[in-house]
Amino acid sequence: MLESILVPVDGTEIFSETLSYLMELGQQASPEVRLLHVQESGVGEPLGDASDHPLLKRYFDALGGDNWKVSAELRSGDPVEEITQCAVQLPASLLVMSTHGRSGLENIREGSVTEQVVRRSPCPVFILHSLRSDSSGEHHEHMFRRMLVPLDGSEVSAAILPCVEKFAKRYHTEVVLFHDDPDCDQVNDSRRRREVLGHHGVELANAGVSVKLDCSTHRRPIREILRRTDELDIDIVAMATHGNGGERRALEDSVTANVMRHANRPLLVWSSDPQCPPIG
Repeated sequence: MLESILVPVDGTEIFSETLSYLMELGQQASPEVRLLHVQESGVGEPLGDASDHPLLKRYFDALGGDNWKVSAELRSGDPVEEITQCAVQLPASLLVMSTHGRSGLENIREGSVTEQVVRRSPCPVFILHSLRSDSSGEHHEHMFRRMLVPLDGSEVSAAILPCVEKFAKRYHTEVVLFHDDPDCDQVNDSRRRREVLGHHGVELANAGVSVKLDCSTHRRPIREILRRTDELDIDIVAMATHGNGGERRALEDSVTANVMRHANRPLLVWSSDPQCPPIG
């Protein structure tokens, strides 16, 4: 159940778009919304009253005017640490964040806040790109009509499916399970779909979710995911990624990270192995 949404705000977000998605996410669930601004250590400015902070006040006023349960919090310290700590302590059911320019996923190899939060978050992260508009034009009245879920046959990629099921049932979203495979040609297409996607599709369908299976043959998953997002008029992409544990690949080397860099749609992302910080 979507009980609480944590919204880190640093001033680079597109206010109208972020607010629209927040209202769509919460319209059926009436969750608590916690607005959070983290001031990096050493800035030297007093924290003051969170609800009057200029970066939080317009969200606080807009959501509060619609009788949402809204709270605001100011913290000082490392943004990644404070955001993930707050998500654990709340506890948050969903994190809503933006990526942006050098501080976002364009600078991912130097360690962006969003990238690190995704790895460590105890809950799914809903990601908007603050510098890249949605090429599909104006938003539909129903903002989550169709979701693309790329799968590669691994347990890691399938780790997002419980989130997908809950999301799709809540927002009446059609789910398109997608796999890019050079063996998925005209002769073997149906067989490969059944092998890689079939049982996941059956499980979602049995749970009451509308599901379609899609397959391409180019073995260029990043490009194909982005292409399918446009061709199928996708509203949101849902993907899992690796955490930090063991010898697993870091996020900057994953397909998920590259889709996050270049997608012009929101993403729902969750680490298959979240590295949550201890509660201090």
